[in-house]
Amino acid sequence: MLPWLSLVLCYAGFVALALAMPRHHEELRGGKPGAAGQRLWRLAGAALLAASLWPALVWWPEAAIAVSAWLGMATVAAFALAMVLTFGPTRRRGLSAALPVCLAVALGLLAR
Repeated sequence: MLPWLSLVLCYAGFVALALAMPRHHEELRGGKPGAAGQRLWRLAGAALLAASLWPALVWWPEAAIAVSAWLGMATVAAFALAMVLTFGPTRRRGLSAALPVCLAVALGLLAR
């Protein structure tokens, strides 16, 4: 369950970082964020990415293995978001960005 949590937090962190950029904010939410909004999204993205390391450190006993696995999960999450932003339906990109998180949570709950 913890690797799924780490992956979901990585994805959410990358979504927040994408929302800090005016272009992606306009695609996902409509409109451009203000300066304070950009700082808030950047802070949220950095915090979520930092928080995503914790489940990996708990799940894997050695720190080197945990960090390597976390970097792999961050890569998968970034690639998934890049594919959603590139090939997702234009009118529903905001929903498309949220669906992988919902799917991962559902799969994690079913795996219990």
